[in-house]
Amino acid sequence: MAIYQIADMIRMRRKALNWTQEELIQIYNAGDESEDISGNQVRDKKGNQDSDQSNEICSVQVLHRIENGEVQRVKLDVYRDIMKKFGLLPERMYASLMVTDTKALNLKININTYFYTDNYEQAEKELQELETMMISGYARNKQYLMGRRATLAYMQRKISPEEYLKILWDALRLTIPMIDKIDIAEWPFNEEEFNILSGIGNAYSSMDEREKELEFLLKLKKNAEKEYMDTDHYIVWHMRALQGLSQLMCRERQHKKSMEYCETGLRECKDQRILGESYDFLYDIVWNKEQQIREGIFDHVESPEEREALIKEERAFCKDILAQAYYLSLAQGSVHKSERIKKLYEEFYPEEAKLL
Repeated sequence: MAIYQIADMIRMRRKALNWTQEELIQIYNAGDESEDISGNQVRDKKGNQDSDQSNEICSVQVLHRIENGEVQRVKLDVYRDIMKKFGLLPERMYASLMVTDTKALNLKININTYFYTDNYEQAEKELQELETMMISGYARNKQYLMGRRATLAYMQRKISPEEYLKILWDALRLTIPMIDKIDIAEWPFNEEEFNILSGIGNAYSSMDEREKELEFLLKLKKNAEKEYMDTDHYIVWHMRALQGLSQLMCRERQHKKSMEYCETGLRECKDQRILGESYDFLYDIVWNKEQQIREGIFDHVESPEEREALIKEERAFCKDILAQAYYLSLAQGSVHKSERIKKLYEEFYPEEAKLL
């Protein structure tokens, strides 16, 4: 789970609901509490506790200080009450699954690995074991199971993209009841919620809902770039949004825009010294460059010899980075992706030596 700041949690949710600070104060002050948002008792100008101000729990000034990070600690009960004003369930405040056995953490890690390596049969087996360790009636547990099972069924083509999309939105409503009313570019999500959002982007792609997909992915990208999560989660979430946008731009034949997203993703992989799913970006770069060659990117060059030399140089570059993508995918254990890359290599360069 990503590490968040109280300032982010309050500021981003308020903005996602299009509330001003004044409106949040008014909503919060409608309660019965007799403390302000930072846990201080309300006192009058003389320093005495003012019972007449019992409904004036919080001021805009205090809220402004909290959202700017000037107040580092907020009473837990007060924080929970603020979250309830945002419409969140009390259990939404907790970060992880509620289980009866510490072995559950290892199972969850294993399941992620099996999804990543397309080993769906083993993922289902360990998911069933994990469910036996989950405490029933906990919304986050139900959400996790709904999301994972729906993704397994979708990846194995047991349900349609439309069915997958509906299940994922229903899963989000378990922890964010007002999900249909908020701007997802502004709302702070946790890890499992972002996993579900990534699945929603994939569903739009499969349904060929390109306008909805573009709007949705741009919001996910904007959300991740707020960097309200720790660095590890930021990189993963940002790369997912960039990958989705790159592939959408491929389908739209906006080659330059697709490669811009790829180059941003590769630069972040390099800066953070991680492999990530860099092979997807390399794959898209090659696909785009080959389309540009076939669409006549070098037609402006008058000399046939010079044009051929440029094409030869470009394709040498493409073959090199596609081979890199292939071996990186093998190193990451992604059989599906390595086969996909190999197929593209053999399609574009049938006369070349085989990758393996």
